[in-house]
Amino acid sequence: MITRSLIRTFSIAFITFCTQSAFSETLTKQEADLIIKEDIAATQVLAEVCPALIGNNPILKSKIDGLTQSSLKELSKPTTFEQLQQDAEYQTAFKEAQISVKEADSEEHKAVCNDVIALES
Repeated sequence: MITRSLIRTFSIAFITFCTQSAFSETLTKQEADLIIKEDIAATQVLAEVCPALIGNNPILKSKIDGLTQSSLKELSKPTTFEQLQQDAEYQTAFKEAQISVKEADSEEHKAVCNDVIALES
């Protein structure tokens, strides 16, 4: 079970998202897909947490949707978000991300939410 904080999860997910092509040659398709699923799960947990902390922000929603769609395109097989939600590995990653979110305080969450808003498109 993942015991890292959501911030660490998001940071790793973001770094992975930005550098995935650099190390994708050393990963199997299954390993790369699992990392992408974990990235999407962390992003979706942010979508749940952030509105309560910073209000409903259309820019945040747009950035979350963009990150999710970009990550879905990186999966080895074409997959919609709805299909991914039925995937056992994704469901596990999502549950672990939900648990991890409880390890950080709301100020840390708020900072991550604001970082997502500030991401370049």
